[in-house]
Amino acid sequence: MDISKAEDTELLKEIGRRFDEKASSINEMEFLTKKLLDLNEKSKNAQEVKSQFLSLVKNEFNNPMSSLLNISSMLSQTKNIDKINTLGDLLKRELLTIDFSLKNIFAASEIEAGEIGNEYSKISMKEIFNEVSSYFENLIQDKNLTLSFVYNCEKELISDSQKIYLLLLNLVSNACEYSYNNKEVKVIVECREKSFQLIVEDYGEGIKEEHCKDIFNRFVHYETGNTRETAGLGLGLSVAKGMCEALDGDIDNIECEEGITRFIANIPYVDKKNLDLSTAFGSNEFMFDNDSDEMVEF
Repeated sequence: MDISKAEDTELLKEIGRRFDEKASSINEMEFLTKKLLDLNEKSKNAQEVKSQFLSLVKNEFNNPMSSLLNISSMLSQTKNIDKINTLGDLLKRELLTIDFSLKNIFAASEIEAGEIGNEYSKISMKEIFNEVSSYFENLIQDKNLTLSFVYNCEKELISDSQKIYLLLLNLVSNACEYSYNNKEVKVIVECREKSFQLIVEDYGEGIKEEHCKDIFNRFVHYETGNTRETAGLGLGLSVAKGMCEALDGDIDNIECEEGITRFIANIPYVDKKNLDLSTAFGSNEFMFDNDSDEMVEF
């Protein structure tokens, strides 16, 4: 526009238009600046998490690995049966510690990478509970805990066995670690209208209400030290939440009352009619009979 020939009205419109353009440019610059600051903060946090994770891994694996080397050395030098049995028990404890940490590290990496597809089959919650109970046998004995199982469900449950196992493994581990000695840790399965609930409760320190959400984040610890001896990796509950969400469920519900801490995971039912014919898990392979909708296990 030739400003020298412009009338007042047109000049005011042009000035307004240029102000609008400038304001728009400023807003865009502010947006981009904020985005760059956010990315910088995320990058900084990622570096902090990486450093924290490496430090935790170092602390978590150093002691068990040193113990394994010492135990293996002692085993090679003794022929005393009683001593071999004692060393064998110690060996099992240290291997389980490493195995549990590795399970959660691998699961967390799959969650992070988005490589966490579901493989469905009929599941037996009692069998999964027995596996978990056996896994933590030493911890249960050390604290003189009672681990009980209550099954209030008449439905046939179909889900991903491995994810349910990891979910329960971490919830039971958390309950046993934070429970007071000589108390009961209870696993309850309830069938609701649209989902089944996996409930794990213990008598221990409890969780402050303001921490109930953050406790599912990675590397978060809120213990007082009264019930748990070691810090661990801080991955357990985040892995449990990841497994639950992969099954389209939720685990945000934590109840603390009268000395009982109760974690409640809701897992939606899976209709076997909606499953892909190739769906399988482990050694349990399922196919549909052509003449019926019944699932056959091989």
